[in-house]
Amino acid sequence: MLNILHKIKRLLGIKPTAKEQLLADWPFPIEVKTKPTLQKATTRKEKKMPLKKSTSAKAFKENIKTEVKAGKPVKQAVAIAYAEKNAAKKTKAKK
Repeated sequence: MLNILHKIKRLLGIKPTAKEQLLADWPFPIEVKTKPTLQKATTRKEKKMPLKKSTSAKAFKENIKTEVKAGKPVKQAVAIAYAEKNAAKKTKAKK
């Protein structure tokens, strides 16, 4: 794979990096491991199940579980759960 990229760069006149040059001159092919791609996080419009708008600890935990299950990082899921909890507090205070 890198050998092909090296040849394309050479044709385009782009100077290869030292690593690419080393891998291109290597006598046998080397597979380079790539990081697995993360799934696209769902936006608020795409979510299938709405989060619970409550100030209780149980609802807070369930909101975190829902967001993590949807593929979001834990820190982001906690932030969203706090946002839902704070929004519930504000609506409760208005009444």
